[in-house]
Amino acid sequence: MTLRALPAPKSDFIGLDAKVHLATGGEPPLLVRHREGFERFARDKSGGFDGYWTHWVVDDEVRAAVARLARAEPGDVALIGNASDGIAKVGSGIDWQAGDTVVAPELDYASGRYALASLRARGVALRLVPARGWVLDEADLLAACDARTRLVYVSQVNALTGQHVDLEKIAAGLAGSSTMLLVDASHAFGAVPLRADLADFTASACYKFALGVHDGILIWNRRRQPDFAPASAGWASATAGTTAADYVLKPDARRFEYGNAGHLGTYLLLESLAYLESFGIEAIAAHNRALAERLIAGLADLGLEVMTPAGPERHAGNVCFRCADPEDVMRRAAEEAILVWADNGRVRVSAHLFTSEADVGTFLERLPHFLG
Repeated sequence: MTLRALPAPKSDFIGLDAKVHLATGGEPPLLVRHREGFERFARDKSGGFDGYWTHWVVDDEVRAAVARLARAEPGDVALIGNASDGIAKVGSGIDWQAGDTVVAPELDYASGRYALASLRARGVALRLVPARGWVLDEADLLAACDARTRLVYVSQVNALTGQHVDLEKIAAGLAGSSTMLLVDASHAFGAVPLRADLADFTASACYKFALGVHDGILIWNRRRQPDFAPASAGWASATAGTTAADYVLKPDARRFEYGNAGHLGTYLLLESLAYLESFGIEAIAAHNRALAERLIAGLADLGLEVMTPAGPERHAGNVCFRCADPEDVMRRAAEEAILVWADNGRVRVSAHLFTSEADVGTFLERLPHFLG
């Protein structure tokens, strides 16, 4: 297949005309082709029994598309409500013992930190690893582990700082131990290649760089954890046992899907992933990282505190910086149809496949005026 050239045309997206959209790390625009995905879903939903079972066929098409992007097998992919749902399901399936430990970066997103902190009720200690400045040193994360560490949680791309961690280094450091690695790929999925082969579990939102809506995926590396099972079950995650009170969990990642998937979301995600594949994830990653490098350099030239490390392997599509009033910068920029994202005391600027050099140039040129 001949890959399309980048940047992607803004006309492929709904509502991007006359906008500089640099807010994908918070919420991206929908694709024009999503309208056909919705219409297809609506037609199938009106088809009664046959239409309903067509939803499940589309689900399987999405599993295959996710697997191609993540170095996984289709049977490794579960379609779930959101990334937090996946993190909780992994946590529920571990046979925790008092005195066990879990390790996570101190600056990582709350979905992981809160889920792990809740394990204190079971006698599990959460070790939060501080950053050096704004940068997590993977060696520090590994040094916090000991013989009682059951799980390490880390985001492939940090939501607060934009740092892209070295998953190969972390996986190598855990090799030979019984410690499991759970990766949150919400800010990597669709922006850079996923490495689900390096982790025991990979959870992700679908509504950011993957260009979907508010659903999630969970990738279970069955080669590393062949016997893992969540603590609960539902009609969709199991088959009937010998009595009405018995069941057998499904052998693949569908055991994490207790009921119906968000079928409308899967129809839309199928369109999104086909669109991303038409450009190639490696090309998208190179495009995003080149623009991020320009943003990092431009922000540094303005004397701003840049939270995202430089070097193309150390970031993905997000670049974050501190300033006196982030929300005011976001508001002023929006008045000029430039969309960025401000929360947690910083501004996050996101480059994705539809972002052009001109978009980045416009933002950097106007930023001094937004800073006041």
